[in-house]
Amino acid sequence: MPAERQLYFAPGEYFDGLVADIDQALQEINLETYIFELDSVGNRVLAALERAANRGVRLRLLIDGVGSYRHAGAIARRLDSANCELRVFHPLPWDFALYRRGLQAGGWYSQLLYLLASINRRDHRKLCVIDRKCAWLGSFNITDDHFNRRSLQAGNYWHDTGLRVSDPSVKILADTFTRVWQRKTESVGERSRQFLGVEEISQRRRRKLHVMHVLELAVKRIWVTNAYFNPTNRVLKILKRKAKQGVSVKLIVPENSDIFFFPTLARTFYSDLLQANIRVFEYGERVLHSKTMIIDGQVLVGSTNLNYRSLFHDLELDLLLDDPDLLQKLHNRFERDLDSSTEITLRNRGRHPLLLRPLGWLARFLRYFF
Repeated sequence: MPAERQLYFAPGEYFDGLVADIDQALQEINLETYIFELDSVGNRVLAALERAANRGVRLRLLIDGVGSYRHAGAIARRLDSANCELRVFHPLPWDFALYRRGLQAGGWYSQLLYLLASINRRDHRKLCVIDRKCAWLGSFNITDDHFNRRSLQAGNYWHDTGLRVSDPSVKILADTFTRVWQRKTESVGERSRQFLGVEEISQRRRRKLHVMHVLELAVKRIWVTNAYFNPTNRVLKILKRKAKQGVSVKLIVPENSDIFFFPTLARTFYSDLLQANIRVFEYGERVLHSKTMIIDGQVLVGSTNLNYRSLFHDLELDLLLDDPDLLQKLHNRFERDLDSSTEITLRNRGRHPLLLRPLGWLARFLRYFF
């Protein structure tokens, strides 16, 4: 029997375990993901979902209108004949075929206005809850990308972190899925008021403040591994203040990224970070896609990047756990990653091409959208 909480670093093990749990489902499967591609991974997962639906398991699948844009229509056609429901979070305004899966109320004009207003807000969560008994989350989308099959080097898969839980937190995770899912049942007017109203804004601030609150409580260490580092002013101030108070603050960020300008953007923060005694490491062994933190004796695993998009725009999902076993495993991995990284210092921080630096500052000027 798997442990109540189990970390996964390799995509093969993660997707093997996910499919195995789907094949054991008896009642319901709720799956939510930013990217769902019909490549070898996507077809394998979708086939498992179809098998579950054919044996009477209720299936609810929620995909994002941008992240899953290329294959949303094909996925819908495959699942239309099965015992399942498919919804698309904020379809693109011109993707008329998916409107009925994204919205129920209002005419085409009100749908279009709502979609234009919400187009920059995406569902970046990765979650699969099975029979309300186990749940999968982390940084893995449903795509081949995590295997990095274009690389000629064997085993050069992306640096990701997944988590399987089968403890009381599963019910909480199931409830969070339902809350997002039920957004579709509201009228366009109700959704518009929530999107623009004080209640929605305060919820975003609370979500942001939760991350800040956890960081504020740190007294010994804040060790961050993050794929797309573009911190808000408040995150930056907290990290700098904690480092000056003697807290060990270490950041592992990518040397290269699947989004080419992000390392250049992150480098615009280095001088500020280093002068505050924050240690910065660029990881270059493989594509870094993980979003994890070690904060004193706790671990944070999920989908949130330390950037404006995650903290202000997108729906995200993370678990903060006080678990000595997970802490030791993530600690060991962090130490191994440090060995595979280059530490940035005030002396070598300018080692990257001069021609790329204006791109980094341009991206920083537009950082609210990233």
